[in-house]
Amino acid sequence: MSPFEFITIFCSLILGLALSHILRAVTDLYEIRERVRTYWLNSLWVVTVTMWSVYAWWGLWQLSIDLNQWHYAQYWFLVTNLASIYFFTTLVLPKATDEGIINLENHYYSVHQAFFSIVAFSLFTSAAVNYSLFGKAIISDMTVMPSIVGCAALAAAFTDSKIYHKFLGIFMFIMFLFFQLSDVTIIKYNV
Repeated sequence: MSPFEFITIFCSLILGLALSHILRAVTDLYEIRERVRTYWLNSLWVVTVTMWSVYAWWGLWQLSIDLNQWHYAQYWFLVTNLASIYFFTTLVLPKATDEGIINLENHYYSVHQAFFSIVAFSLFTSAAVNYSLFGKAIISDMTVMPSIVGCAALAAAFTDSKIYHKFLGIFMFIMFLFFQLSDVTIIKYNV
């Protein structure tokens, strides 16, 4: 087993749990859809955090090329970053309840402080992971952009402005769509 395989088993588990949680929450809410009041911004964040989880897992492949040895601090740093993805994924949708109306707009604004604080942490640590593990320059699109967006997410944690939240939700969705469409990673089997 290579160091990459050993490291990514646990990382994949974290991201798999995040995806499992979000898919289960969507399914549970769909089953009681007559009691769920949807909110487009919340739905957009569900799609965005799903893309984020998938893209984070895809991005791990580059470590198989760029990093031949690992230290525990690097591993811990990566796991902490990926755990933040799990944490904000668990907040994006409420638990399905046996009774009562579930209002996704109310849920969104009731958890936005914790959600965006964790999103900001994830973005700041992504910039640091891109620098320290992926070898990106301290001033590059892969370090500066997550830091700027992390500041925008931190601002969202401290504002109740619906206009700001709508803008940020659309911006983050477009940003993740752009990152996915511009990715040129090719995974191939070498014999």
